[in-house]
Amino acid sequence: MARMARLKIAGDEAWYHVHCRIAGRKGSYPLMNPLCQRKMGGLIKFLSRVYCCEVAAFCIMGNHYHLVIKFLMPQILERDELLRRALILYPRSERYLKQWPERKWEQFNQRIFDLSEYMRNLQAAFARWYNGTFERRGRFWGDRFKSVLLEDYRAVMDCMLYVELNPVRAGLVERPEDWPSSSFYLRMAKLDKWLVSLSKLFAEEKESVGEKEQLRAYRERLYYRGNIATQDRKKEKVLISDGIIEQEQRMGFAVSGMYCRQLRYFVDGIALGSEGFIRRQIQRLREEGRYLRRMHPVEQLVKSHMTVREQRGHAVVF
Repeated sequence: MARMARLKIAGDEAWYHVHCRIAGRKGSYPLMNPLCQRKMGGLIKFLSRVYCCEVAAFCIMGNHYHLVIKFLMPQILERDELLRRALILYPRSERYLKQWPERKWEQFNQRIFDLSEYMRNLQAAFARWYNGTFERRGRFWGDRFKSVLLEDYRAVMDCMLYVELNPVRAGLVERPEDWPSSSFYLRMAKLDKWLVSLSKLFAEEKESVGEKEQLRAYRERLYYRGNIATQDRKKEKVLISDGIIEQEQRMGFAVSGMYCRQLRYFVDGIALGSEGFIRRQIQRLREEGRYLRRMHPVEQLVKSHMTVREQRGHAVVF
């Protein structure tokens, strides 16, 4: 089957769920090494200071990782701001950077608003570090990274919940906050200052409250979707409130534990959102001649999500 076009938004802000696996034999889990997990998490944090983006969630597993990230609306930045970001990336090159011609600064300005450039930096940097640290040669990552375009904050939240529950689904931990290589672990440990705040993410919700209450509600949603027992090891009750259950049921999640199994559309769906949003993405792909197999959105789960069917191809920028 031909490659499916990657959906990218040009000229506006956009949310993406990004996923990539290692290249290697079945049963190989190099990212399970705590040193590797810290390095990968550190690179995600580091590059979020260089690129014009915001990280909402990530989870690093043994042979793959997930990232939910927003790229801001492209704009022309002041030279001082470009230099500040370039010096984060090239800390010992100030003299050289100040000699860059205008063309180089224009290219750098475009680069730091580009998801593909971020991913190229992230994966190349980790592969170089890994091969050097473990005296290894050759390709580290498998196929090209996969990305799913997320329509709105509803799609972003649902995707975040799915990503955070990865180690629970894999049977590695009982609770998502116990997996140290994830954004939820950082949020619970109050080490999340560099992540997008939950209050900012879900400000559009009518029930929007303070950060502490948002974290509690977010945890309850994780427990509900992951069908996690509400009694933790400290004998502290983590009750799922009636309000959260009612919200979940209104959204279509009538039964708890619906994220206990793998839902491939979060990785292969190409775009995730409402029926109207997905119809627009399909129409654009068809107009480009990149997607001719389907004319209608694909319904997923219990009418909670719509996606574009997977088909492989070159990146399409809208």
